[in-house]
Amino acid sequence: MKKGQWGVAEETVQDAVLVASELLTNAVRATRGRPVSLRLALAEDGLRVEVWDTSPVRPKGTAPDLSMPETPVPDEAPDPGGWGLGIVEFLSKEHGVRAEFEGKTVWALLRTRFRPSG
Repeated sequence: MKKGQWGVAEETVQDAVLVASELLTNAVRATRGRPVSLRLALAEDGLRVEVWDTSPVRPKGTAPDLSMPETPVPDEAPDPGGWGLGIVEFLSKEHGVRAEFEGKTVWALLRTRFRPSG
């Protein structure tokens, strides 16, 4: 997304970069070097971020409550991951997984703010 191209607020651009990063990281981990793709689309209902990968396995993870001022984190977490889907959930109006002929698409519809015109 070229900065300023779609007229969305900087905050929305930052959210899109973070969500895309989380979804792409999950896709790369799930497919171990096989193809993945990213698609961004701006529609009336918001900015949609979609990541396709070749794995049919749906992402798993606990979505931590990111609205809490302090979320306790264990001193020794068995897996350093597991926060990505919680971040995606927190930043999106809706999110989900769509099965494809080969693999799946994980998507998020972001809360979208636009820059003031003029």
